Amino acid sequence: MPDCASASIVIGGRVSADDFVTLCRLIADEGLCTEEDGEEFSPELRIESQPLRLFDHQAIGGRFGSLEAWCEYRGIPFTRTCAGYPGAWRAERVVFTGRSPIEEYPADEDGNAVATRKTVEAHEHISTLRAWFAAAEFEVPPLVVIVGDETSPGTITRASSGQEESEGGDGEHCSQLQKGSAT
Repeated sequence: MPDCASASIVIGGRVSADDFVTLCRLIADEGLCTEEDGEEFSPELRIESQPLRLFDHQAIGGRFGSLEAWCEYRGIPFTRTCAGYPGAWRAERVVFTGRSPIEEYPADEDGNAVATRKTVEAHEHISTLRAWFAAAEFEVPPLVVIVGDETSPGTITRASSGQEESEGGDGEHCSQLQKGSAT
C-alpha cells in the first residue's frame, strides 16, 4: 500500500464552464471533501466569491497529482499543504500562483511555512527572508466560473461532474488506489 497522509488544497482563479466540469471530475476522482471529515465535494457546494477548499486524509504521497498537474497546465492558482510521513517526507506547503513555477516550502503541521537554518543562510538580508515568507503565504483568489452559453455552474450536477447521485456506502474515505488515481 502506498504512503498516504492528510492533505488539503485551495484552488482559485478564473475557469470556463467547461474547465469547471473538468475540475469537478478531477476532484471527484480524488474523492476530496469540502471539510475535514465532511461530505465529498459536489458542484453545488461551491461558495461564490470563495476559493475551493478541499481535504483528504489519505492522499497518496500527500499530493493530488492529476489535479495539481491540470491546475498548473491551465494556470489555475492553488496552494496545497500536507502532513509529513515518517521516513518519507516532511510536512510542506506548496504554492502555485498561476504564473510562476510551483514553490515548495517546509511547513509545520498547520501548513505554515517554516524557515530552516538552510533557508535563513540562503537569505543575506531580513527583507529577502520576509519576501520568502510572503510568497509562502500566497492567498488564493476566489474561484470564478466564466459562464458561457452552454453550461452554468448551477446546472452542473454530481453526475455531470463524474460523481454518482446516490451516495451509498458508509462515508469512509477509500484509498487513492480505489479512487483510480494510483499510477
